Amino acid sequence: MKWTYGIQQKMTAAAVLATVMALIIINNISERRRFQKLESSISSIYQDRLLVESYIFKLYNNLQNQNDYLQNNMGFDASAQLKALKAERDELVHLYSETYLTPDEELHFEALQKTLNEFDNNSGNRNLTNKEAIEHLNALSNIQTDEGTSLWSKSERLISGSQISSKFEMAIIICLGIIIQALIFSSRSLKPKTVIQKHHLN
Repeated sequence: MKWTYGIQQKMTAAAVLATVMALIIINNISERRRFQKLESSISSIYQDRLLVESYIFKLYNNLQNQNDYLQNNMGFDASAQLKALKAERDELVHLYSETYLTPDEELHFEALQKTLNEFDNNSGNRNLTNKEAIEHLNALSNIQTDEGTSLWSKSERLISGSQISSKFEMAIIICLGIIIQALIFSSRSLKPKTVIQKHHLN
């Protein structure tokens, strides 16, 4: 019967629409999570890598200035400058400690802190201690480069995934349009045709 077929069509259309809506919702949820990960990755690049690299650069300059004062000035003025450099260094180390540290980075950072404490406590050769601190800073700087590259690659993968997701959603919408058109044409074919009767005059 045609009415039975019409009901089946409506059920098919409802099932298709429900499936498409479910796919779009799932895709949107996945897209939202991907965006949150991308936001976190970009934030980490800035806060945990670029800012940290600036701290390392400032610490390096601090230690270089300190080394210059140790070699060239041993009077009262040098002592005052060393005190000012220590205050600046302590602030930079504190800012660094509040960022995310990888396991390898944490080892070098702790070693750097230990070396700086030895310098401040006048234990050992200050010139040698200063050199060791700079070596730890170089190692930390290399870690920033490696981690920054890794985070950038992760961000590119997330962006690529987002583009694929958008294309997938567009394909779903196109398929939905095709299915709706097919159902419309199919329903038209079920409509009873009006028979025009011709009246003949006797």
